[in-house]
Amino acid sequence: MKRRFSVQIVLILGVLAISGAAILIRQADAEPIAIAFYRMLFSAVMLLPLALHDLTHTRVTWKTVGALASAGFFLALHFALWNTSLDYTSVTSSVVLVTTQPVFVTILGALLLKEIPTRRAWYGLVLALAGSVIIALGGSSGGASRLAGNVMALAGAVMAAGYFLVGRIARRTLPIGLYAAAAYAFSGLFLLVFALILKQPLAGYTKETWWSLILLALVPTVFGHTSLSWALKYLPTAMVSVSILGEPLGATILAMILLKEMPVFIELLGGCLILAGIFLIWKFGSSEEIEEDQAGGTVKTGSETVTPS
Repeated sequence: MKRRFSVQIVLILGVLAISGAAILIRQADAEPIAIAFYRMLFSAVMLLPLALHDLTHTRVTWKTVGALASAGFFLALHFALWNTSLDYTSVTSSVVLVTTQPVFVTILGALLLKEIPTRRAWYGLVLALAGSVIIALGGSSGGASRLAGNVMALAGAVMAAGYFLVGRIARRTLPIGLYAAAAYAFSGLFLLVFALILKQPLAGYTKETWWSLILLALVPTVFGHTSLSWALKYLPTAMVSVSILGEPLGATILAMILLKEMPVFIELLGGCLILAGIFLIWKFGSSEEIEEDQAGGTVKTGSETVTPS
């Protein structure tokens, strides 16, 4: 129980850190994929000392490299789609839709990792999907561009689900410093290719933009996303990804204060359905139970037993 409580505390702090990401992206005067590239680059550099330390006692195979590259690819697509969506739709719609990733994690986790949801969790999936449809279609009132932004945010959620599922597998053997730094580095490489193909400028920014990029790497990524990756070793994938249900609330409040963006009724309605659905997934989750062996200090996740590092 102590292990579970400590993991939940880390997740709460991680969500608080992630909530400011949309605001920092909006404040950075740069192209969306370029922002994502520097976010990953700076994050990988910040975690490099920890990664080098982990590398001294970790066996890395080509299979490991492939898993890290796959995680980086999904993460790159997630940030490319989500960052771009913020240019076309509101912070509330974008963040609410991108945080539907637990829905896709639960579905894919059941299919690929055999983390089978309970019946009530399936009810939660239906609620969350209904809320997503309401927000996405409600965006048509703002024109085709807003609808496109909503669709990109939803696609970003699917890519984030892929990232979490790969991370769930990779974190069984890889320490957090090495995993996070390598995944961010691979993600940065893919994003650099995307930016060059799309001819997005990578220089000539103001001092304020550079500070926004540095803070985006330090707070929402190194502190925020890395906390979620750390927790993947100890909790089912769906439970970790669903912990970000608090991000839409934090991001909406910050957008109201800093950007003067007030959520409209359709966003609130869809958001409530999504959060209710995600709560059901969190509350009833999968049939997989987490237990801590008081004598041996091991954590059991279904048929899997891992030793906390």
